[in-house]
Amino acid sequence: MERKSKSYSFRDKLRDSKDKNITKRISSILIENIPGALEISKVTQKEDSEGIDLWVNLYSGERISIDCKIRDEDWSIKNPPRDDLALETWSVVESNIVGWTLDVGEKTDYILWFWIDTGRWCLIPFLMLNQVFRINKNKWIKIYQVSRQYTPEGNYHSECVFVPREIVWGEIIRHYG
Repeated sequence: MERKSKSYSFRDKLRDSKDKNITKRISSILIENIPGALEISKVTQKEDSEGIDLWVNLYSGERISIDCKIRDEDWSIKNPPRDDLALETWSVVESNIVGWTLDVGEKTDYILWFWIDTGRWCLIPFLMLNQVFRINKNKWIKIYQVSRQYTPEGNYHSECVFVPREIVWGEIIRHYG
């Protein structure tokens, strides 16, 4: 599939992830949709560097970790529509550092995609996503759009494949259901 390259500022993406309005909207989604959710708490700097953006504290006393993937544009409303999830294959292409979606050491429990322009969201258990992505990665790279992102601050590229949300969920259900 066609490979496209874009340039994104790490500072801009970090600013979006820390934006109070976005965090408030995401917190509401999590509280309303995770059974037993009591409150949302912030993470430490170390936890943030390990891929955890928020903790959902449960009535049971347990907590679950959330990694938020914030996207500016919701392509599901474009013409033609593309309802896809950005799944990272390479975190740093130049150093062969595997992307978060393939990382078996990732410490998060759930991934939440949030589209700023529409407020739409998708919440997926990370371990299930990780397994089905490792199984289907090569096939999906051949079928779906692959895009590289340049980050000027670190002078590196990351890479992801945009897989339709229904395909991802279908594979999770097929594998685990």
